[in-house]
Amino acid sequence: MKKIKTLFPLSVFCLAFGSLSAQAADLGLITFDGAVSDTTCEITTNNGIAANNVTISMPVVTKAAVDVTTRAAGGVGAKEFELMLNDCAESVKKASVSFSSQQFAELSSGTLKPDATVSGSAQNVSVALYNNTATNVSQVLIGDPTDVAQSVALVEGRGVFAYKAAYVPSADWSATNSVQSGKVNTNVTFTMNYE
Repeated sequence: MKKIKTLFPLSVFCLAFGSLSAQAADLGLITFDGAVSDTTCEITTNNGIAANNVTISMPVVTKAAVDVTTRAAGGVGAKEFELMLNDCAESVKKASVSFSSQQFAELSSGTLKPDATVSGSAQNVSVALYNNTATNVSQVLIGDPTDVAQSVALVEGRGVFAYKAAYVPSADWSATNSVQSGKVNTNVTFTMNYE
């Protein structure tokens, strides 16, 4: 009998303590993002920052300038940038890069629309990405699987991808639905492929 009396208060205490700790529980989510590769190179930009996440600061342009340009003309407010590969393994002889955007791609024009959730976002304007090499200045068609990715031969483990970004009228633009002033924040994901 004595053993039962001793265990009973302990059981009640454990049940009460367990109930209190359950009331104080919080739930959360941790996202891990990464990859494993035998052929990873160090990626930097022409400003020397070593990172896979790059920010390109575009200049401020007038809405009138965007209204009168086209994608074929190369847009306005162009900003040149480079993705540079360094310290690639000897086995890597060639690299190519492709672009996609689940959230901001305008598939009909291959451009990037601004993030509409940003307060004061511009309307009817997009950002177009262009190849910017001596032999290729064509538009990169974001979200188009038939678009030919820029590729470079690596020399001594190094290579450079040259691009420019510019403002262009969006796919929704028309003479009666012109550009509206505001902020232009957008993004694109790049995938570096090694051969």
